[in-house]
Amino acid sequence: MKRFVRIFLALCLVMLCVSLFSSGCRQQDDRAPEDKTNLAAGLSRLVPQGWTLYDEIRRFTAENLYEKIDGRAEFYLAYDMVEMTFAGFENPNDDSQFIDISVYDMGAPTRAFGVFSSERSHEGMVLKLGRDAYRSGANCYIWKGKYYIQVISSDITDELARISLDLARRTTDLVADSGEPVWGLNALPQQDRVAGSERYFLVDAMGLDFMRNTYMAEYRTRGTIVSVFLSQFDSLEEARKAMTRYFEHASRYGKKVRRTTVEGVDLTECDMNGNTDVFFQKQRLVAGVTAVARRDDAVRASVELWKKLPDE
Repeated sequence: MKRFVRIFLALCLVMLCVSLFSSGCRQQDDRAPEDKTNLAAGLSRLVPQGWTLYDEIRRFTAENLYEKIDGRAEFYLAYDMVEMTFAGFENPNDDSQFIDISVYDMGAPTRAFGVFSSERSHEGMVLKLGRDAYRSGANCYIWKGKYYIQVISSDITDELARISLDLARRTTDLVADSGEPVWGLNALPQQDRVAGSERYFLVDAMGLDFMRNTYMAEYRTRGTIVSVFLSQFDSLEEARKAMTRYFEHASRYGKKVRRTTVEGVDLTECDMNGNTDVFFQKQRLVAGVTAVARRDDAVRASVELWKKLPDE
């Protein structure tokens, strides 16, 4: 009898543990559904009251993204987009009213920040969603972790703006943020940086095919705005090659190209269409300033930048 009781109690304990574990897993999924099926299902539950889902939830990859946004697909593919999940809602009482939601899985927070920052409108109203967000008219744009979210309305009305903002909040809650930092946002100096001016380019920064993994930002310094760039390369050799390519580019398209040393910092400067570009190498980093009106400001800003950048 005692042996039977012990076995029965042991079985109850096992069943309790399994139940708690399963419950914990369900709670975690409810907080932030990460797999593709859960995201699609979550979006399907966001239909505004009185509205309808006018098509099935669709997922687009690099191979077929052009089917949805032909002419714009290459922009997202340049940042190595993984997948885009799309949901569209319409007002059955007014078929001219619709709201579309696009959730871009960019694979990493840095690339999601890249597309968000490149499309950012400086006239938008800041929203407290994800890591960064803003509203432009009745449209909302959000960056959260590896995701870039767009909520696009058919018109600018108070009602559509209200519904769009509610959808933006609820969609943001559907995806999780790993907390992985974006290196360049921390590496670029914080002091005097113009808020919202930061941008990231995976490739072709400033139209130069050799400038990869590049961050740009604007700074207020001595009464002027200076545009700063910062690229991190995989090795010292790759950084040297980029410097060589930059020098060749400056020599071909600029004037008065020269190397100089200021306060112990080796710089290369040139006149590009009447403005000054200055660039330098610091370990695996290639950085500098571009399109600065006054040479002295460009040189001074470059030296200050060199001093503030991390030593590797």
